[in-house]
Amino acid sequence: MLRRTASVLVLILALACGCAASPDTRGPLPAAPELVTAAAGSLGGVTSVQFDFSVSGIVPGLDVREVKGWASRAGGQYGSAVGQADMQESTNRFELSYEITGDELVLTDQHGAQTREPVPAEYAPAALLSHGLPKLLTSATGLKTETKEDVKGVQTYRVTAELSKDAVSSVLPQIQSDVDVKFWVTQSEPRTLVRVWMQVPPRQPNEGAVMLELGLSGFNTPPSATPEG
Repeated sequence: MLRRTASVLVLILALACGCAASPDTRGPLPAAPELVTAAAGSLGGVTSVQFDFSVSGIVPGLDVREVKGWASRAGGQYGSAVGQADMQESTNRFELSYEITGDELVLTDQHGAQTREPVPAEYAPAALLSHGLPKLLTSATGLKTETKEDVKGVQTYRVTAELSKDAVSSVLPQIQSDVDVKFWVTQSEPRTLVRVWMQVPPRQPNEGAVMLELGLSGFNTPPSATPEG
């Protein structure tokens, strides 16, 4: 069970959700393509980040309810990460702590049992910060700036868009469909991505859509100094 979980966790180690206040549509809004392009560029300067990733619904092969923690480009070829995960496999729900050090992912269950797995290079924290998240931003189409919103005290612009199956599956291979997406980008310079929301359409008529949310905060801070989500 832990072995299967390892392959899931390494795919999402840079992804969180933040609660937003009432939208503000007053005044002119900046062009969406400029916002997402600037946010993608700003990720190049991010050395570490706190993240909180959650899934509302079922995506086959993605047995995650929530994963949160801290990820960094530093710490070896693949970067490093540490945090907690709330998992759901069939009717079995359990929690884990995890740590990426060097080229190894270590999972520890609630009883102290550990499993160790190699970190796939393309899904390591360093790769997601360098390529995964920027690709989601630059691959989005139908971009439109919807409104201004406060996300956990951060003033942002909310951008709505669409992502193709190919763009999404390059970061989350379990998703094999086009999705609706929203990005929250800071109003202040440099433009910074602080939240991502995706809606995955139902696989069958009697199923509901699945929501995925990712929040980013605590940029370029060590784990001990990262704000609580």
